Amino acid sequence: MKLDDIALISTLRDALGYHAKRSSVLARNVANADTPGYVPQDLEGGDFAKALARVQGPRPAALAPTTTSPGHMSPAAARGPETWTASRAPDSEVTLDGNAVVLEEQMAKVAESRMNYEAAVGLYQKTLGLLRMAVRSPSR
Repeated sequence: MKLDDIALISTLRDALGYHAKRSSVLARNVANADTPGYVPQDLEGGDFAKALARVQGPRPAALAPTTTSPGHMSPAAARGPETWTASRAPDSEVTLDGNAVVLEEQMAKVAESRMNYEAAVGLYQKTLGLLRMAVRSPSR
């Protein structure tokens, strides 16, 4: 069994990839803060409902687990690697030279992305720690 077969691990890995890519897009926006006509970009996605819909997918009927209560959640399906594309996301102001980057807004997005990345790293490390503890033989 590979680690990618565990839905939580693969979801956290995808979240780390998303936030790393978003950080590079936001850094490019900050670097072009003085470029005439530059419109900032941001990644679409990052919405929990969309991520959950990507994780849950159709399963073969023979392998589909059953739930015993309407409150139970169905397990996540395996999926392939994610790809994200940057789209134009102009900020609230545009300067006379056509530059639409507002550094304060970009830095707030950078801070948000960094916090989310660090949270995903923490969850990833905790999950790996729990897996190590589960496979370790009991010490006497």
